[in-house]
Amino acid sequence: MLADKKKVSVVMCTFNGEKYLKEQIESIINQTYPVYEIIIQDDNSTDHTMEILRDYERKFANIHVFRNETQEGINKNFFSAIDRATGDYIALSDQDDVWHPEKIEMQIPYSDDYLLIASSSKPFASGNNVKIYFDERKIKIHLEREIYVNMIAGHTMLFKKSFVEKIPDLELWCDYFLYDHVIAIVAAAYNSITFLPQVLVHQRRHINSASYTEPINYEKTLPNVFLFIGRTFIQYFRLRPKMRTHFKHLYRLLEAIDISSEEKKNAMALAGYHSRSTFASYCGLTVLCVKLRKILFYAEEKNTVLSILRALYFPISCSDYFRYMSKPRKNY
Repeated sequence: MLADKKKVSVVMCTFNGEKYLKEQIESIINQTYPVYEIIIQDDNSTDHTMEILRDYERKFANIHVFRNETQEGINKNFFSAIDRATGDYIALSDQDDVWHPEKIEMQIPYSDDYLLIASSSKPFASGNNVKIYFDERKIKIHLEREIYVNMIAGHTMLFKKSFVEKIPDLELWCDYFLYDHVIAIVAAAYNSITFLPQVLVHQRRHINSASYTEPINYEKTLPNVFLFIGRTFIQYFRLRPKMRTHFKHLYRLLEAIDISSEEKKNAMALAGYHSRSTFASYCGLTVLCVKLRKILFYAEEKNTVLSILRALYFPISCSDYFRYMSKPRKNY
């Protein structure tokens, strides 16, 4: 019975999601693990999203729908919706994906030992001109890598409600980092993340998605290597001012996390070097990247010489993680 189980609140945020919303809600309703409540907060949609949500709210007693009077944006919408959850654990949901029926059931056994439980998600294309790529390699969730790119998608996350209290002053970070990246950085700082390799979410990719960027071919061929070096070199000098600002805010976020560890010290050093424009800082950054090369790369480079060369270029090549900065930020 539900009373004997851990109470899981599913938190979903919506905005003009009428096209795919029903399929995702059904995949949550049909979870093999009983869901205590489903909190759905709409960010002032202008389509038929609210009509769909109210219909589900009438049919299911554990679905609670809220609507913002004005559009708040994806970050503030998610964080305020999370505050409404009353369960002991929270699972985040996008409005357009499809969950595996056993998603929560497979994650909940790890909830006593980790602050954050995540899983693999597999993209599928929805619509024309959508390119997708699924990387089956084992991901690294070290804090030192997490500060560059979020390795954990929010739609796979399950975490303790009490964990939210460990995130320092959410209002300060809403304008600089996506909600799931903040959550992942804080959990990584506490070294309390477990990642399940099973595909528990089927992630819908479409052009209008807030997180959609066209995947890049990183296959190790000579033409790709030259294209990669040329692209990232130009990109780095174009994005460098924005990257410095980003890392200044990141340094402040790391500083505010109430824990002391070697990983946090390394991450703050990386962020500090990136935020300054002196030659000495660039040299310090390069040395630290070489030292941390086994952590910073997506997959370990077995060739030592090539590994060092890649690490030496990493202060520039990491600009690939920030190419989204060259485009206007989408709210959804």
